[in-house]
Amino acid sequence: MKLKKFSYLLLFVTFSLIALSSCNDNNTTTTTEGGSADAQIYSFKLSAIAVSSIDSVNYPIMASTKFSIDQSRNLIYNIDSLPYKTKIKKFATTLTYSSYGIGKLQLVYPDSIAEWNGTDSINYALNPKIKVYAANGLDSREYTIDIRIHKIDPDTIIWHKVATLPDAVGIQQKTVLKDNDFYTFTIADGNLAVYKASKGALAWSKNPITTGPSAANIVIESITLFNNTFYVVDKNNQSYSSNDGINWTAKNNEVKAIYGVLPGATAAKDSLLVATEQGGKYYFAKTADMQTLVLVKNLSSNPFSNEISQSFPVSDFSPVTFINRANLSSNVLTITGGRGFNNQQSNLTWSLRAGDDNLLELGSNQVNLLFGANDGISCFSYDTYLFALTGNILYKSDSMGVKWILAPSKESLSTSIPKASGQSVIVDSENYIWIFGGIPKTGSTPVKEIWRGRLNRLNP
Repeated sequence: MKLKKFSYLLLFVTFSLIALSSCNDNNTTTTTEGGSADAQIYSFKLSAIAVSSIDSVNYPIMASTKFSIDQSRNLIYNIDSLPYKTKIKKFATTLTYSSYGIGKLQLVYPDSIAEWNGTDSINYALNPKIKVYAANGLDSREYTIDIRIHKIDPDTIIWHKVATLPDAVGIQQKTVLKDNDFYTFTIADGNLAVYKASKGALAWSKNPITTGPSAANIVIESITLFNNTFYVVDKNNQSYSSNDGINWTAKNNEVKAIYGVLPGATAAKDSLLVATEQGGKYYFAKTADMQTLVLVKNLSSNPFSNEISQSFPVSDFSPVTFINRANLSSNVLTITGGRGFNNQQSNLTWSLRAGDDNLLELGSNQVNLLFGANDGISCFSYDTYLFALTGNILYKSDSMGVKWILAPSKESLSTSIPKASGQSVIVDSENYIWIFGGIPKTGSTPVKEIWRGRLNRLNP
């Protein structure tokens, strides 16, 4: 009887030892009682070795790209898309976890699951998910990795035809943006008028101009917006101002041309730079209201005379103001092209800067072999560059016109835009370039189309 009891006891001990041995088998996953249940990924970073010229540009950007982790959706993604043409392939992946550590890692592919040691590169072209097991061996999280890449070239300007000018708009027109409204000044059916449309709707309303300049004498290209007020001159040197573009008041009657906004050290010191005639000679003058003119006393280009050179533009020029209060050497009014007092056409770019003691610093690039002395050159500032549009070809300068280059093909005009000159070009607060109308290369019918374009990377 005792032997039988001893046999049962021996059998029990044997099974207990077998069970204990199984629980400590190193080839199985151990469940740690009291281990952390945190399986979150706290940071995610990618890096790779460049094997092509494109990689050498894109991969350093990728290495500094910040990835966000949406723990509620188990999603890892980059808010700022990686550069256009970044290739998705094997990337070194660096993760951080809870200070308590983790159990194991897996790569979950659409058709399989693989163990991952946390150091080998991951081929993201295979769309893997990363599964993290917590230190307790029970809890886990499976993260989707969304590596975002620009789908379109950020350095390309995409052009769209957005509307047309009213049928009555004549071959002479100047469009100006004030607040969120476009004002198109023109001679329509022999009468001076301004068409107004909001930037969002582009539904035009006609407003006859019955006071101030006449259709016969107005110099439409001279219309300038300064401190929310419109200014213009006529062929008799009479200047006018208007708050609404419709009702005009006569101002100084000795203004030959309005060159544009001459920036000062502060906004309060900004002024309009004009040409004024006195005794049969022409001089630069500054004005804040087109009533009182302050003659420029000295020109840096000629210490012995403040008279405007006969070769300096007086009509058909294109002004652009660069405002840089932090660097006054770049606080400049540029004037490109136009016809001088000697009636000679020019393709030069002049820079004008307000100096001390009523000095006007004046200079030009002296020679421009890139584009001709054409009628109707239209200039504008965009992406820190000075652009010139002539013959439907864009040129650009990073030196405010000292040196010009042909704009890259990715920035060229759409071939669908009619060939013209004298277009009104406006850059708005959303980085859109607007091109209004123009004088056709052939024929006498004015261009009525309105086009809009923007560099993809400047999409706010």
